Formats: sequence, C-alpha cells, structure tokens
Amino acid sequence: MASKSLSGVALTSAQFRGASSSTLLLFASAVFMARAVSLMLGPLLVELADEFHTSIAVSGQLAAVTFITWGITAPLVGPISDAYGRRPVLLTGLALMAVGVLGSAAAWSYSSLLAFRLITGAAGGMLPPTIMAAVADNFAPEKRGKVVGFITSSSWVGVALGVPAIALLGDVGGWRLPFYITGGLLVAVWGLLWLGLPKGQRHPEQTLAFFDRFKEIGRNAAPWYVLVANASMQIALIGLMTYLAAYMIEDYGWDEGRTAPALALLGVGAITGSLAGGFVAGRVRRLDWVAAVGLAGGAVTGLLFGLQVPPWVAMALAFGASVLLSVSMPVLMTLIMELAGQSRATASGMFGTSNQLGGVLGASAGGLMLSLGGFPAVGLFCLAATGLSAAVIRVKMRGSAEFRLEVSSRENQP
Repeated sequence: MASKSLSGVALTSAQFRGASSSTLLLFASAVFMARAVSLMLGPLLVELADEFHTSIAVSGQLAAVTFITWGITAPLVGPISDAYGRRPVLLTGLALMAVGVLGSAAAWSYSSLLAFRLITGAAGGMLPPTIMAAVADNFAPEKRGKVVGFITSSSWVGVALGVPAIALLGDVGGWRLPFYITGGLLVAVWGLLWLGLPKGQRHPEQTLAFFDRFKEIGRNAAPWYVLVANASMQIALIGLMTYLAAYMIEDYGWDEGRTAPALALLGVGAITGSLAGGFVAGRVRRLDWVAAVGLAGGAVTGLLFGLQVPPWVAMALAFGASVLLSVSMPVLMTLIMELAGQSRATASGMFGTSNQLGGVLGASAGGLMLSLGGFPAVGLFCLAATGLSAAVIRVKMRGSAEFRLEVSSRENQP
C-alpha cells in the first residue's frame, strides 16, 4: 500500500526500504560532490590568475559568486521540491552542476568561467535542501537525526578528501583536468540517481503555493531561532577553517604545503562532529547538548588562536574545535524540518541559506577582526558567535511554544 509522502510523492514503504541503502549512498555521493565542487577553486587560484592574467584576489571572486548563487537558489527551489517531488529537482540540480563544471573546464576567458561558476552555485543550492527533505520524508523521527548526520558528514568528506585530490590533479595535469574529472563524476552520479532513485507520483492536491510555503514557516518564531543559531555556529566553524592555514603560516612559519594535512584534519573533525550530531539529534535534551558543545567549540577556537603552543597542540585544538562546532548542524537541520510541516524542502533551503550567510560572515567579519586585533581577535570573534548561538538555543528556542510542543511529543513517544 502506498504511503503519501509530505513531498507530494507517493512511494510504497517496501519500495523505499528496499532501495534505502543504495539511495543513501547516492545522496551521500551527491553532497560530497557538491561540497568538493564548491571548494575546488582554492588550490587552483594561483594558476587561474596566471591563465587569465589577473590577481589571486580577483580569481578568488570566482569562489564568492558560487556561494552567492548557492545561497539565493537554496530557499527558492524548496517550494518547487515540496510541490513537484524530490526526484526531478535532484536530477535537474546535478545536471546543471555537471554543465557548470564541464563548462568551466572549457572556459575561454575569465568572464566565461565566472558565468559557469554562477551556474554551478545555483545548481549546488538545489541539492542539499532537497536531499535532506527526502530523508525527512522517508525516515521515522527516531532514525532521522542519524541519517541527517550521515549525509552531513559525507559532505565534509569533500573537504577531507575531495579538495586535496583536486589539488593533486591540478598539479599533475593543469587547472582544467580537475574540472573535467569532477564533471565526469557528476555525470556518473546523475546516471546512477536516474536509475536508482525510486519514482513517485505527484498528488493532484499538491500545488506550488510558493509564498504560502514561506509564510507557513515564517509565521512562527521557532524556525527563525533555528536559522539564527545555525548561522552563528557556522560563523565560528568557517572562521576556523578560513584562517587556520594563515595562522600556522604567520605564527609558526609553515609553508602552504604543510598546511594541507592540517586542513584535511579539519575536514575529518567535521565528519566526526556531524556523525556525533546525528546521534545527539535523536535525544530529548538535544538542544542542551548542542548549546554546551557549541560553546565549548568556541572556547577551544579562542584558545587555539590566542595561545602560543607547540604545533602539535595547535593541531589537536583545531581538530577538537572542528568536531565540537560541527555537532550542531544535523541537530538543527532535523529540528527545522520537524517544525516545517509539509514544507520541508522550503525549510531546508532556508537552512542552507543560513549556512551560506554564516560562511560569508565567518570569512569577511573574521578578516576584519584579524586586521583590528590579530589572530586572538579572530578567536574571540568565534567564541562570541558560539555564545550567541548558545543563548538563542537556551533562551529563545526553549522558551517558544513550538519547541515545548515538539519536546512534549518526543517525550510521549513509546
């Protein structure tokens, strides 16, 4: 007997269970590729600047526009996914990302590469929100957090493994080779999803209701508190990831090559924290855990940037901070989808935008703090961001009627 999904897609329970393991692996592959594609320019900036006769700073704007279009697309595509189903949005997003990446490989000028990166970012905004909504559609609440944690950790594998692999490919075959290889992998993932993703049937009563879906989420305060708490935590996490390499170069005299393992270690920490967050998401007192662990992550980041310790101690602190700061995302993602009613992809897209906002502020405001007070100021800035997140979680979210109702329903579950 078919069960009616909140996405507007009817899918038999037996059908999904039979495909769940392979489908989750495909989802993990998609978010891995999306994260790697979004960050792949870092190791290639110097060569891109030489190729197009510009500065490294100008080449860096190619990464910035990716995040901007990603953040714009993520909430806009949510209502479409809620109304017309997850499968067409996922396949369209992957296809557009493949076009953007393969087009970047063939770019003939800086402007053409910029245009293809705009396409790549817009496509990226279509993937994680839709995948997270599909998870919420098809997994029971007690299992949902662990699955969200698994998907989130898979995206960080793109940092730990994908970006170093792109750097190696660029060193071996020039800057175009990583784009060709990555584009080919995206085409392969698209084909596997086309074959393996269960097909559903849209229900006639499901309508787009574009603005109504945002109103459904935005009329209550609790989802907004979740978005603010998440953005604040992402400020600290991205601040750590953005400025760790520069800190090790400036204060410890490392060269760029020696920072690569350190950056990979941050990715491993984020994977570990995301998996742990999946387990925390299933607990009744999950927000107490998130507030405490996140604040501890901010404190460790402050110690890292504020103290002169041996390099191995600094790396241990960086790893610990990455773990602690990554716990919150699966928990808050799970919570906002529980609060979203029938507009899960819309809420997930808004959550994605809060991630991008946190990333932009973590990098830009962190840079301002660095210019004003050096690396210790960056550490204090990250600590302040986690303090804001913890305060919103402990005071605002726990005090909202929507959260009290949600906790009560979890406590009454058998």
